[in-house]
Amino acid sequence: MQSVRNPSKLSEPILQQLNSYALAAGAVGAGLLAVSQPLRAEVVFTPTHVRLANGQVPIDLNNDGTPDFFLMNQSHGKSCCLYSRTLSVAGGYVGSSQNGVIGVALFANALKAGQTIGPRQQFGFAHFKMAQAFNDSNSFFYTKGAFANTTNRYLGLLFQVNGELHYGWARFSVVKAGFSGSKPVVVATLTGYAYETVADRAIMAGETETKSDGASLPAPSSADPEVPLASLGLLALGTPGLDVWRRTEDR
Repeated sequence: MQSVRNPSKLSEPILQQLNSYALAAGAVGAGLLAVSQPLRAEVVFTPTHVRLANGQVPIDLNNDGTPDFFLMNQSHGKSCCLYSRTLSVAGGYVGSSQNGVIGVALFANALKAGQTIGPRQQFGFAHFKMAQAFNDSNSFFYTKGAFANTTNRYLGLLFQVNGELHYGWARFSVVKAGFSGSKPVVVATLTGYAYETVADRAIMAGETETKSDGASLPAPSSADPEVPLASLGLLALGTPGLDVWRRTEDR
């Protein structure tokens, strides 16, 4: 006859120790799941469609009722011999600080979609020109500025929210700079703007959706250095895990 083997009973101290391991494994697993969740960063996008041929348009990136930037389309000159029209942007003031624009030598950069706008870019804090058309004595007609006669270009913007720095962009589907007869003409169409809600975090020009960054996991650790995390995970499985753990320990 085949003998029947009665299951052995574990002593109370061993059971308590195994229960402690199982609880520790559960805590470790929960901690790893919490750490592995991505940090959420939200991009707030505001669609618009504004055609600016003359005058001024405010840009309120975070829609709090206070303009963060101003677009201006103005003519300059005193006579028919020298006059121009200029599209420009200026940052609004937060206290004594002015919001910034990516640009060089008082001319704003015309960014392409996907370019980074963040802490590593060069921002200026002044009145930046975007596009100009000149008539010089009815002999020389010329345009200048990175936005002149472009499509789908972006301003890179830096502004403050509650004393913290945030980055954003404003998109222009088209900017035309030229002449109607001898008259300089600049027309721009603003089709939206956006900003990153996390302070000091870069945004890509044209980015309109919420993105996520994976958080790096810390080095594994255990409350009991003699029991590796893998073993704790097996113990948390209960009896099946205990059998596997025993086979592993027997090797």
